[in-house]
Amino acid sequence: MAFDINNFVIDRVIRGVALSQKDDSVLFSINQMQNVSLNCASESTDAVDALGTPIATFYRAKSAEFSAENAIFDMNLMATQLGTTKKVASSTAKITAPAMESFTYGNGSYDLKHTPKTVPNEIYVLNGDSTFGKKFVKGTSASATEFSITNKTLALPTGLNAGDELFVMYDYETENAVEVVNSATEFPVGCKFVMEVLGADVCDQTTLIHAYVIFPNFKLSPDFDWSVATDGSHPFSGKAQQAYCDKEKKLFNIVIPSED
Repeated sequence: MAFDINNFVIDRVIRGVALSQKDDSVLFSINQMQNVSLNCASESTDAVDALGTPIATFYRAKSAEFSAENAIFDMNLMATQLGTTKKVASSTAKITAPAMESFTYGNGSYDLKHTPKTVPNEIYVLNGDSTFGKKFVKGTSASATEFSITNKTLALPTGLNAGDELFVMYDYETENAVEVVNSATEFPVGCKFVMEVLGADVCDQTTLIHAYVIFPNFKLSPDFDWSVATDGSHPFSGKAQQAYCDKEKKLFNIVIPSED
């Protein structure tokens, strides 16, 4: 018997995968999708008679816009939205990272956790509420107003108490980091986007099946508002563009295969 399903009850979206149109390599894969929405629209033109009464309506210029959120921030999704790729540091391709260190004055010296790429010019005393207090500047030797640095070791200013908290910030190079850069000259390119949806036939809800929504030519938007918070999500949106060299001019297609 031929497999024929009509009414499909959606349980949840399992994942979304974006693929390069050049070689089908994965650009990003996310599995915490929520608030998924697909808006289909078109432009219409009315044919009217001499009195302006509509006779017929003709539709053209179909469009489809997709939006969703990933419950967890995803670096590869962010990179694709920004039109770039995620950089992974190595011993031959290090990434510059910032370091912020707070420490107790102790015996008058302090070893930084990393070797600075550029030595810090300032250190601060931290107030009780962790705001910056008195500032000290870099000099050739430690004094009441200056500190000095040799390699990674700070010679701290004189006249501080043993329990005083200090703060220093600097940049260093590391081979253990990832980075995504938002360049003003780079923009997203088209990709293939496939969304996997779990659901069931309305007449047989005991058997879960998978449906696939496929966008053969999907363009992510570089416009988004990211809420940097624990309960924030990672939003993304894009447009389905027709596969222009395909005679069907697909914007998207939905496939529900039979499953054993």
